[in-house]
Amino acid sequence: MKNLSIIKNKILFALILFIGLFAVGVNSANAQYATPKAVGYVNDFAKVLTQENLSKLNGLLMELKSKTGAEVAVVTLSSLDGYPIEDVGLAIGRDWKIGQKGKDNGLVIVVAPNDRKMRIEVGYGLEGILTDSGAGRIRDEYMVPYFKQGDYQTGIIYGTSAVVSTIAKGYGVNITGNYDVPPPTQTSGGSDISSLLIFFLFIFLFIKYPSFMTGMLLGSILGGGRSSGGDSGGFGGFDGGGGFGGGGCSGGW
Repeated sequence: MKNLSIIKNKILFALILFIGLFAVGVNSANAQYATPKAVGYVNDFAKVLTQENLSKLNGLLMELKSKTGAEVAVVTLSSLDGYPIEDVGLAIGRDWKIGQKGKDNGLVIVVAPNDRKMRIEVGYGLEGILTDSGAGRIRDEYMVPYFKQGDYQTGIIYGTSAVVSTIAKGYGVNITGNYDVPPPTQTSGGSDISSLLIFFLFIFLFIKYPSFMTGMLLGSILGGGRSSGGDSGGFGGFDGGGGFGGGGCSGGW
């Protein structure tokens, strides 16, 4: 019986050690992503925007900030360097400290054309205005249909315009410099079904692997609570927020 008790204790210790190392590994992987230096509200590192539209989008986002205080950063990347786009969106939002300090009303739109991935990362302070399902509708109706055609500029412009309109409505202001966006190209019913499937998958995994999923949740919570470090470099326009917890949506095409 004594030997059996020792074996059980060793197995329990090994399991706890594995979960702990896994959580540390996840956080370390997130920390290793090197965010680029911000150059403005629009950061077209993948070079998919014309100078005219880049300037207009910058002006649009400056108007949004001046009237609401909310900050939106648009980022195109040539590569995700092997990282999940969710990690990249979080890292940019936190490291650049997007949003007002104490309000965390920031948002990041990340598009990686070569990886065929996009992300709308919503700060804590905007989650009541732009919900996950709302972000999903913008993705499905205004962005992904154009990305599938290789028209990244139009998808970014329309998606950003829809985000700006939603935030402006939430604050009760009018943005005069916004684009004239046409009606959606498709309905968003598929997004709701996908969200429901993901929810049931999460419940199934939590029931089947309670210890593992608990460790994952604890690792995510601890990671989300860390302060955002880094320096935004050549652009000093963001107001020191950076409170992001994974709200928003991702997509591929």
